[in-house]
Amino acid sequence: MKIPLVESDYAELVVDIGTITLGEEARESMDCQLRAHEREKFLRGLSAALKGKVSVVTGKIKNEDYVYVHGIGQDLEQPVRKIVSDVHNHLDFVFRENTLLIFVKCSLRDEEYGTLNTHLYRRNMTDEDQMNESAALKFLKELKRTGGRSYSTPILTEDWDVMNESHNEAIAAEFFNSKGLIKKEQFHITKSSMKIGDFHVTESTHVEIKTLKTEMWLQDIKEKLSKYVSAFANTDGGYLFFDLEENSKEATGFKANKCDLLTSEMRIQQTIRKLPVYHDVSDNASFFLRLHTTQLSFPRDCVC
Repeated sequence: MKIPLVESDYAELVVDIGTITLGEEARESMDCQLRAHEREKFLRGLSAALKGKVSVVTGKIKNEDYVYVHGIGQDLEQPVRKIVSDVHNHLDFVFRENTLLIFVKCSLRDEEYGTLNTHLYRRNMTDEDQMNESAALKFLKELKRTGGRSYSTPILTEDWDVMNESHNEAIAAEFFNSKGLIKKEQFHITKSSMKIGDFHVTESTHVEIKTLKTEMWLQDIKEKLSKYVSAFANTDGGYLFFDLEENSKEATGFKANKCDLLTSEMRIQQTIRKLPVYHDVSDNASFFLRLHTTQLSFPRDCVC
């Protein structure tokens, strides 16, 4: 999305964000997609002004009955505070004849980045955390210092009867590499654990379990995949399991021919290849990823 620069009587460089709806109630009643589009234009223009030599951000207020006491709207105000910790020292908001004017009193210093979205994730226990600009810079510096390893896991002796991170990851690896499931095999899946036959895996730093609706499974995977791949790649890897049987307590599976599965895997791989990869050691920046679809087999009938 390009934010235009326009001429103005107020300053040499002005960012024009177009029309925008202001006020808490007015913004809450908007179409959600239009609200998100306006918010993106607003924040991009503001971020560009703070990081550059632009003095003013301007926009046309769409709702003519707007007054300043209504506020600008929490969905705009909250991300502004994330970009600028001390708003009043950097910005002045002026409303004049249905026009919004944001005067930039001082630009951000080099150590204040004002980045809207880093798109850089890492695993934090069982969640995917998106790093802000300072965390991302610290992470990349640490990655360069350590040669790519984010941390090391302590090695325990084999006679320790404990369920630790390494043990859980080993079970996840064993299940991932298993040949398949047996139809009607009992299993239990919650938001944080998966028990199928002899395998019992829980969510951890290196294991994620997600339940999807069968009808939209491929689209859901493609939408969610980028943050999971980024998070695992930045946290020494892991295993991501998608369960397509939302309400069942037994392995029933779904019908799919080999061609459908190959096409689905190809589309998932295409989504992954679009992700930017940075590696500080080698020019051949890449990461290893393997997809596996678990096949469901039918038990043989036994006659006594």
